Amino acid sequence: MGEGLYLGREHLPQATKPGDRLELDPADLVTHGLIVGMTGSGKTGLAVVLIEEVLRRGIPVLAIDPKGDLGNLLLLFDDLAPASFEPWIDPETSRREGKDVKTAAAETALMWKKGLRGWGLSGEDMRKLAAAREAVIFTPGFEGGRPLNVLQSLEAPSVAFDSAAEDLRDEISGLVSGLLGLLHIDADPLQSRESIFLSNLVEHSWRAGKGLTLEALVTGVADPPFDKLGALPLETAFPRKERQGLMMALNNLLASPSFAAWRAGEPLDIDRLLRARDGRPRLSIVYTAHLSDEERLFVTALLLDKVKTWMRQQPGTSELRALVYMDEIYGYFPPHPRNPPTKRPLLTLLKQARAQGVGVVLATQNPVDLDYKGLANMGTWLVGKLQASRDRERLQDGLEGSGGLDAKTIDSLLDATAKRVFLLHDVHRKAPCLLESRWAMSYLRGPLTRDEVARLTKDGNERGAAAAASPSALPERAATGAPVLPASYRARYYARQGGALAEAHLFVKYAVRYKGVGETVAVRAWPLAGDSAAEVFEGRPIEVEEALIDAEAPGELRYGALPGFLTAAAAEKAVEKALRERLPDKLAVRLFYDPETRLMSSRGETREDFARRVQGDGGGAAAEKLRERLARRRRDLAQREQEVAGRKQEKWLAVGTAVLQNIGILTGRKRTISGVGTAISKNRMEDNAEGRAAALREEIAELEEKLLALAEVDPGRFQEKDLVPAPSDVEVLRRDLLWVY
Repeated sequence: MGEGLYLGREHLPQATKPGDRLELDPADLVTHGLIVGMTGSGKTGLAVVLIEEVLRRGIPVLAIDPKGDLGNLLLLFDDLAPASFEPWIDPETSRREGKDVKTAAAETALMWKKGLRGWGLSGEDMRKLAAAREAVIFTPGFEGGRPLNVLQSLEAPSVAFDSAAEDLRDEISGLVSGLLGLLHIDADPLQSRESIFLSNLVEHSWRAGKGLTLEALVTGVADPPFDKLGALPLETAFPRKERQGLMMALNNLLASPSFAAWRAGEPLDIDRLLRARDGRPRLSIVYTAHLSDEERLFVTALLLDKVKTWMRQQPGTSELRALVYMDEIYGYFPPHPRNPPTKRPLLTLLKQARAQGVGVVLATQNPVDLDYKGLANMGTWLVGKLQASRDRERLQDGLEGSGGLDAKTIDSLLDATAKRVFLLHDVHRKAPCLLESRWAMSYLRGPLTRDEVARLTKDGNERGAAAAASPSALPERAATGAPVLPASYRARYYARQGGALAEAHLFVKYAVRYKGVGETVAVRAWPLAGDSAAEVFEGRPIEVEEALIDAEAPGELRYGALPGFLTAAAAEKAVEKALRERLPDKLAVRLFYDPETRLMSSRGETREDFARRVQGDGGGAAAEKLRERLARRRRDLAQREQEVAGRKQEKWLAVGTAVLQNIGILTGRKRTISGVGTAISKNRMEDNAEGRAAALREEIAELEEKLLALAEVDPGRFQEKDLVPAPSDVEVLRRDLLWVY
C-alpha cells in the first residue's frame, strides 16, 4: 500500500489494457475538493472510496449525510460471507429480479469478492481498515441511533470568550438562528429583535463563564441579566410583554416530547468526533436524512461553526489533519444572494482551513447550485457524467478559472466521462486526467432509512458489549446506578486509571491572578470527603485534563457514596462559601524573584529555566532603563567631546591672537601686554569641558559594567516568594461533580 490515496486507475479511452494505479496525495485535499456527477455516475461510490482511503492513512473524517448514503461505510464485511450481506439485501428488489434473499446475498458476496480482487484488495485490507478506525453514525433528534446532544452547545466554551470572540459569536449566531428556525421565527441577525436579544443573552452568559440550559434560556427571556440592548433600555427595544411570545415558543419547544432527543447523547465536541478514546481516527457520520429542512440547516450550521472554532485553535500544518465531507450540498451553499446559516461557516472553512490542515470536500449533482466564491477555493475537482448543459458550462468556467485549462481539453475530457469514470483536475498535478474509481470495500447498499441506522447502531453496540464481556474484560462490571445529584450539579466522568469504581470529586475550573505574574486559568478536582464543604478543600486535589472529561458514563460503573453534607438543603451555599474562603489559600504558589531585573518566574518554572529566560530577556525592565540611561550618557559624551574640541580651537585662537597683539613688546614699539587674560580664560574653559567629558566616560563605563552583570544571570541571586491571591483575584468559572474512575 502506497502513501497516497488509492482512488483507482487512470482511464485511457482508446487503450486495450487498464491504466496505471492512480493515487492522490492526502495533502492535496488541504486545498479542498469537489465531487460532481449526476445520479448513476458513481459519485457516492467515489466519495466512499475517498473516505476509506483517508481513514486508512490515520486521518479522521467528519461526514455530514443529509441523504443517508454514507452509513454504507459501516457495512464493512471483511469475511465476505453471504450471511453478512443478507440482512442488508432489499427483499423487494430481489423479488423483482426473481430471486430469494439468500440467493441475492450469495451473488452479492461473490460480486464483492471478485470486485475487490480485480483492484488488488481483499478481506485482509478490509480488516485493517476496520481496525484502524472507529465508525459511528450520529442521529441528532433521534434516540434510536446514536443521539447527538445539539443543545449541549449552550454550555460555556472552554476558552476565554475574548480569545475567540469572532468564532464564538458565529457559534452563537448559528445556534440562535437554528433555534428560531425551529420556532418559525425570523432569524435575521441584524433585523430580528428575537435574534439580537437571544444572541446577547447567550454571549452575556458565556462571557461570565456560565453555560445555559434550555430551561435557563426560557427564564432568561423573562428576566435577562442586562437592562439595555445596544444603546436603548431593554424595555424600549424589546419590552417584557412582547418577549412573552418568544418565551412561550421556547417553552413549548422544551415541553415537546419529540424534542427530548435533541438534548440526549454525546456532546457536540469536535475533538471527540474526530478521535476515539483509544486515539484511533474516528469516522463520525452526522445523519440528518430524517430531519426537516429547518432542522437540517440548524444542525449543519451549528456543526460547521463548531468545526471553524476548533480549526482556529489548531497549530498550523501543511499536512491533512482532518477531513470534513458533506454529501449533497444542494441548498446549503447557494449562490448570492441566498445566505442560509450554513453558507458563512463553509466559506470561512474553504478560505482559511488549509492553514490548519483541515480539508473540506463537497459533493453535488448540480454545480450551478454552488456559490462561485466557494468553487474558486477548490483545488481538486472530480467531475463525473453531467446531466444538464448548464452544469457542464458552469464546470467548464470553474475549471478554466482554477487551472488555466483550455476549453477544448476540458470538453474532450468531459465527453469521456462515464459511470465510475471521472475527470480529475488537481492543481498539484501536472495535468488533468480521467480516473476510473476503484471498487469500494464498504458494501454500497444505498441510502439507509432511520430504522436501518438504528439497527446498524444497535449491532455495533452489541459487538462492543460482547468485547467488553470477553475474558480479558474486568470480571466485576455489574454496578448500581449513579446516585441522584443535587439539582445544581452536573455529572461528568473522567478516566484516571480506567477502573470500575467511580469516586465523587468536586471539579472546579477557575481563573486566578497573581500580582506581577498575570492571570492563569486552570482546573482541579478535590475528593468529596469529610463532614463539611470546608473539609473538602483540606484534601489533596488531583490534576485533571479538561479535554478528556466526558458528559456520559462509559458504561456500567460502581459508584462511591456522596457525602451527607452535599444533599443538605444549604449545600450549595456551603460549597460556594468554602470556595470563596478556602480556594485562594489553596492556590498559593512559590515563585522566584530576581531583585536585579525585578522579574518574577512563572508557575512551574525551575530556577534554571527562569535564569535562561531572564538572560534571554536581556535583563528585563531594569536593564532597559540602564540601556536608556546609557544611550543618553553616550549622547551627552558626544556633545561634550564636541565642546572640548571647540574649546581647544578657541584657546589656540586666543593664544595666537595674544601673540600677535604683543609682538610690539619684542620690537620696543609696545610697552603693555594684552589678550593674555582671554587665553587663560579659554584654557580654563577647556579644562572644565574635558573634566565633564571624563566624568561622563567614567559613568558610561560603570553603566556598561552593570549591564554586563545583568546579562550574566546567576540563579543564586533569585529570591523565593510566596504569592497568595486575594479572594477578589480568584474567580470560579465552572464547577461540576466529577466521577473519577
